[in-house]
Amino acid sequence: MPTQNIRVRIAPSPSGNLHVGTARTALFNWLYAKKYNGKFILRIEDTDAERSEEKYVQNIFDSLKAIGLNWDEGPDVGGEYAPYKQSERQEFYDKYSAKLLESGHAYYCWCTQEELEAEKELAKQEKRDFIYSGKCKNLSADQIEKYKTEGRKPVVRFSIPPKKLKFNDLIKGEIEFDTALTGDIVIMKSNGTPTYNFAVVIDDLEMKISHIIRGEDHISNTPKQILIYEALGVEVPQFAHLGMILAPDRSKLSKRHGATAVSEFINQGYLPEAFVNFLAFLGWSSPDGEEIKSPEEIANLFSLDRVSSNPAIFEFDKLNWMNGVYIRNLPIRDLAQRCGKYLGKYDLSCYSESQLDLIIDSVRKNLVKLDEISDLVSYFFGEDVNIDNELKQNVLISDESKKVLADFLEFAENFDYNNIEKIHEQFDKFRERMKPLKPKQIMPPIRAALTGLNHGADLAVIISVLGKDRVTKRIKANL
Repeated sequence: MPTQNIRVRIAPSPSGNLHVGTARTALFNWLYAKKYNGKFILRIEDTDAERSEEKYVQNIFDSLKAIGLNWDEGPDVGGEYAPYKQSERQEFYDKYSAKLLESGHAYYCWCTQEELEAEKELAKQEKRDFIYSGKCKNLSADQIEKYKTEGRKPVVRFSIPPKKLKFNDLIKGEIEFDTALTGDIVIMKSNGTPTYNFAVVIDDLEMKISHIIRGEDHISNTPKQILIYEALGVEVPQFAHLGMILAPDRSKLSKRHGATAVSEFINQGYLPEAFVNFLAFLGWSSPDGEEIKSPEEIANLFSLDRVSSNPAIFEFDKLNWMNGVYIRNLPIRDLAQRCGKYLGKYDLSCYSESQLDLIIDSVRKNLVKLDEISDLVSYFFGEDVNIDNELKQNVLISDESKKVLADFLEFAENFDYNNIEKIHEQFDKFRERMKPLKPKQIMPPIRAALTGLNHGADLAVIISVLGKDRVTKRIKANL
């Protein structure tokens, strides 16, 4: 168990809506902080001004909050190590780049893009990987003055010492890199802004981040970052790299597979608690083998040694199953309130709160996502229903069906429409009366006439909610 003060972070770039992969990373950081009574920090990496947009910053806030991942420090709540947006932290990058320049761990590089392209082309011709030559590392004062006169704007390069670098990844185990294959990296661009590998180190250093839990796509960045920590003479955080999230076909998860942004999933009607539960099991396994768990229960059990180093498969079927479980377990009033946003095309004022609860409860067993509720309850609203020709041909036009509907219309005159149990009893009597016809010959015509469908809620509930006038009208329309 960690003994130091645990400080973890999620640092998304606001160049798009919050992706499920970033959300999973945020969740694992949040769980780790909760498990060890640490701090979970949100930092916005917005130094790429061309791609960063405020609407995406807001989406990050809204999406994380929607799934219950509240942060202890961040742009909107502040904290001891503010500001929490990279675009507001320039002084820190200037300070540490100057320190590295002074110590000789960094130098100004005056190479033009054309010169660098020429080096790359030569490497290609010689069939070797491109590594910057480092020719600006030992320029004379005259050469530097000449470049200044030409109007060149230098970048700052960090000098990568060639060595075998090993680090212990808390998920992947020991990882080794040959830094001689890297070449000196740019840490400050010619416009004075930091590159990712530099900014992330300075921010994590200044914010006292103890553990960096992130996706395995960042493994190749880790040796560069460790070398910067070492050059600054500070303690290196512990690293843990999560396996990628893949689509069911084991390709990279993308929009062609369905939704990829957290806000899309929430808008479609995935319950936040179900979505978080699902995300937690993308790469982590519970020691007790149970999969339906609250965030608090997961946090109590969470540990990085139960996180797989292999890719996790985003199984939409499993998410749908899990969401259905949560929907069926919600208190009905809570479920009805959550469904309200998807029922905007209906006049809900025609029903009492208890009737709306009854309607929602009658279809919840078939509800996978909340956005499906509008279609599932359509026949409860309006005077009439639309019945497609295929259903009419298969269920409603035979003489047998017409007789069932005619007899039912007469029988329903005496239904107790306010008592669902009695309607069930009266249905039993009706089926007895209609023998030798079987239930599969009796019920489909009635359901089709009342709902325009061949499946749906309990017929007794439908009849009770619709009331005598609408039941009579819909049955007569199909005689």
